[in-house]
Amino acid sequence: MLMDVLVIGAQIGLLYGPLALGIYLAINVLSLPDLTLEGSFGLGGAAAASSLLMGVDPVSSLLLGMCAGALAGLVTALLHVILQMNVLLAGILMTTAAWSVSIAVMGTGNVSLVRVDTLFTWAENLGLRNQSASILVAGGVTLIFATFLVWLLHTGYGLATRASGLNIQTARSLGIRTEMHQVLGLMLANSLAAASGALVAQSQGFMDVSIQGGVIVVGLAALTIGTSVIRSDKVAVGVTSVIIGVIIYRCIVALSLRMGIPPNSVRLITALLVFAFIAARIHGKGTLTISGFEGWRARRRKHVQFLENDRVTTLL
Repeated sequence: MLMDVLVIGAQIGLLYGPLALGIYLAINVLSLPDLTLEGSFGLGGAAAASSLLMGVDPVSSLLLGMCAGALAGLVTALLHVILQMNVLLAGILMTTAAWSVSIAVMGTGNVSLVRVDTLFTWAENLGLRNQSASILVAGGVTLIFATFLVWLLHTGYGLATRASGLNIQTARSLGIRTEMHQVLGLMLANSLAAASGALVAQSQGFMDVSIQGGVIVVGLAALTIGTSVIRSDKVAVGVTSVIIGVIIYRCIVALSLRMGIPPNSVRLITALLVFAFIAARIHGKGTLTISGFEGWRARRRKHVQFLENDRVTTLL
């Protein structure tokens, strides 16, 4: 049973690996809570599905889906940088618009991909079983994107991007064009989310606009679980942790379903998991750790500082 859960967790979790990488880039690196990632997930699936039905090969369809996500990220970035709109509001607007755009791209709410070749049918034609093909393809694509992201963030441009997210005032004082790094960063993050949407559409053999609903929670759960289990300031470790986090999350969901928990309660389980991991992370070694009066005072000071600094800029 445990092995089955691990296989299912890897099979489904790796499909959402690029999405988790996109959320890591937007939130952890750029410090921009961009909700457009959810809409880009659906756009990527819609663009990939439509291109497949037009006879485009699966690899090019995946790239076209990523381009669609990058365009969504570009619009959000321009709303934020040029129109000075709060990134949360811009992301909500774009995610809402992406639903209609996805339907317009496909011409309908859902399409079937049963009779077209995909990355996964290519792998199955090599003699691989369905599960093995899913793990190999999704794992390979995720590994390529993860390697590229680690390399990029270690270049001079990537270091400037990390500086922009860490402390935008200091980055500007050093002559870094932070606005450009935010624009390109959001485009890359949303293209990664779109890649996940394209992978999911090709894997399940159909595309439905409803697949984007609540998908941002999957990525946030992966980010929270991964960074709580593996703590490090190194980029390579951080990228690895979110991939491990999304696999752990899917394993927990699969185990919950096997235990007879209703599928409708999966989102509740996800929320409770995120709460639990955040609580454990905030309290260091665990929520039940007793560290004495000095430890309590240190946590209290940190809490007060958080409340003082946690401000959201005016939406309009």
